[in-house]
Amino acid sequence: MNRLGHIGFTLLVLSPFISKLGIHFILFAAIFAVLPDIDILLRMKHREYTHNITFAVLVTIVAFFLFRAMRVEELLALSAFVAIIIHIFADSFTMQKFPPFFPFSKKRVAFRVFKSNNPLINASSFILGFLSFVYFASGGGYVGF
Repeated sequence: MNRLGHIGFTLLVLSPFISKLGIHFILFAAIFAVLPDIDILLRMKHREYTHNITFAVLVTIVAFFLFRAMRVEELLALSAFVAIIIHIFADSFTMQKFPPFFPFSKKRVAFRVFKSNNPLINASSFILGFLSFVYFASGGGYVGF
């Protein structure tokens, strides 16, 4: 998926829980949702080192200490973990295989349902995620725990 697709998909998945997680958690997650694709900017092999649970844990730890230093609620660092896991889940439906459990397992996965640059998938994901966020943020129904 592209950036907007990942942001939208994250909003779509998390917005029903907005009453429990809070708006800030959802917004931080939407921002963190694009972080695994930093490998493209860094000219690293795409989906090799940043599309796995280990990366999610490391980013969460760094976010925790950064948030603490900036006097931001440390619990919001968990939004990084959740967002990266959602990113990995979404990318697992694309054509390109990647190792989600690297470095513990080098097994590569992909369900090959759609291409990551599919404009219909990415636009739909963003629009549905945005509408879901607006609906639940404005007091619409919610999923309780």
